Amino acid sequence: MSGQVVALALAASIYPPALAVVIALGRGPRLRARVVLFVLGALLITYAGGTVMLLVLVELGAVGAHHRTTDAALDLILGVGLFALALHLRNMPSGAGAPAVSSRWRRYLQSRRLAFALGVILYLLPSPIYIGAVKEIADARLSTHGELLALAATVVLMLWLIELPMVMLLAVPDRASVVLERINSWFGKHGRPAAVAVLAGVGAYLIGKGGYYLSR
Repeated sequence: MSGQVVALALAASIYPPALAVVIALGRGPRLRARVVLFVLGALLITYAGGTVMLLVLVELGAVGAHHRTTDAALDLILGVGLFALALHLRNMPSGAGAPAVSSRWRRYLQSRRLAFALGVILYLLPSPIYIGAVKEIADARLSTHGELLALAATVVLMLWLIELPMVMLLAVPDRASVVLERINSWFGKHGRPAAVAVLAGVGAYLIGKGGYYLSR
């Protein structure tokens, strides 16, 4: 797995709402089952979506040295989209989009079925950064087996923000809850500027990469 894929996977991992849900799931009875099912739903839908994107990119022949124009155009589109998303997030009213889970939702989260469904729903729509990571894997022109393994590693790395809390809640639930509440509070105060910086940075990288290939 290339350094670009690792960097994009880490950038795509910043998703405060998912962390807020993990913390909410970590309260109450049947903690282990609910947290594991939430993470499992996220893993399955993210890997399935990445697999579909890989197949589409390869079948369309939109990757590799022989398709630099199409390849560069995709990079530019993703980069501009990330910049637009960064601007939208930056200009949102203060307090909008804060990662919080209402008491009503906390009651609903006692359901194991809903926990799994939430994992699927929150990660159903792939982020532009994740799409960029999948495209980097396709660009590497690996074997089918190699692409699927690289994608699996990318997904695991991208979901560390919910995987690590899951392990903490399973191993030391009482201590983990205190630590995770502090982290969630930090994201509530600083998550937006951090997300804007990540989106703008990755957007600049993709625009620069696409522009470089178009100029060759």
